Amino acid sequence: MKRKVFLVILFLILAIFLSGCFLEMNTLRAVIIIDDWEQRYFEMGNDQVEIWYKIFNTGNEIIGEYEIWFTAYCEDGSSYQGSSTGYWIDVGYYDCNICFVGIDKNKKVVSVEVTGRLLSAFIE
Repeated sequence: MKRKVFLVILFLILAIFLSGCFLEMNTLRAVIIIDDWEQRYFEMGNDQVEIWYKIFNTGNEIIGEYEIWFTAYCEDGSSYQGSSTGYWIDVGYYDCNICFVGIDKNKKVVSVEVTGRLLSAFIE
């Protein structure tokens, strides 16, 4: 009798554990697409790269705040970093934004990429 009770309790614990594994968890997830970028040259001061991008909320939780890091790579092998922030992207929607990355004079940027992101959930 004790053995049957032990097996039933063990079975119930296992069932509860497995059902918890299949519950939908809140996830912050986003896809970032660089639409275009352009290097700007100025008479005085540093040049800059303007990066136009979209961030899509592909998770199942509202993004309350985000920060995205970009790297601009130059033809001489050097690179420069910059970041951009934004707020409030509902589930299934996107935000368009621009990041400005400052670079030294006389550098030619050949490519840009997303190198990091930080997503924070909206808290009511």
